[in-house]
Order: sequence, then C-alpha cells, then structure tokens
Amino acid sequence: MLNRSARLARRIVLTVLGLAVLGLGIAMLALPGPGFLIIALGFFILSLEYEWARHRFEQARQKAADLADQAAANPFSTAFTIVFGLGMIAAGVAWIVVDTLPASSPWSGGSLIFSGLVVLATMFVSLWQARQAREAGLPTPAELLEQREEQEHQAEEERARAHERQR
Repeated sequence: MLNRSARLARRIVLTVLGLAVLGLGIAMLALPGPGFLIIALGFFILSLEYEWARHRFEQARQKAADLADQAAANPFSTAFTIVFGLGMIAAGVAWIVVDTLPASSPWSGGSLIFSGLVVLATMFVSLWQARQAREAGLPTPAELLEQREEQEHQAEEERARAHERQR
C-alpha cells in the first residue's frame, strides 16, 4: 500500500512541477528568458512519468539546440545573444538593488540573472561545439542543421512532384 501511495505522490509531484516549469517556459517565449530551454526542462520532468512527454522533450531539446547553433553560426547573432545575456544579468542585479522598480525583489532579479546565465552558457556551448567540429574537419551543428533542412525541403518538393504526376 505504501509503495502504491509513494508512486502516486511521485506522479502528482512530477506532474505539477513539470507543468509549472512548462508554463514558465511558454511565458518565456514572450518574456525575457531561455523559453525553449525551460520548455525542454518541463518536458524532461514530465517524461519521468509520461511516455508522450519523452517525444516532446526530444523535440524541444532539438529545437533549443538548433536555435543556439544558428545563433552561434552568425557573428551578429552571437554578439546580440551575448549582449542580451549580459543585459539580463545587469537587469537582474538592478531588480535586486533598486527597490523602486516594478516587482523589485531578489526573486525577480534572481530569475533574470539565472536566465542571463543560461543564455550565455548555451551560447558558449554552441560556440565550443562549432569550434570543435571545425578543428576536426567536420560540419558544424549549424551546417548539419542547414543540410537537414535542405534535405527536408527537397523531399517535400519531390512529394509535391509525385502528387502532381498522379493527377
């Protein structure tokens, strides 16, 4: 009986936590913060209990990685992302220190600082992966993404041509 109750309690806690993190990630798509990374984390938490969430986690993880790799492939995007991450950290410090700012508190400032650190860490990992690939003479993650998108586009065109021939 205790084992069954413990499993049910675990499932409830992971479901509530996963949904809360997922909601935060969705909000971060419009607000400052690493939305796709947080969404991936929410699906990861849910995937500990639900099979459907495992597939969604992989999709969200891949999307977050693809966005980071694309940003790392473009010098302008890289610079903008780094400045944005540093700006989030600075804003977080301001939200902690300046009491007159709206919703000023250590929690709101800390969440901005955390988000800025996640943005910077993601960018630096993507830059490191691209550098490692170039040094090894392999395509970078962004180049692999472009190849995959081109293959998908060609397959889609081929399906459209096949559909036209059937008419």
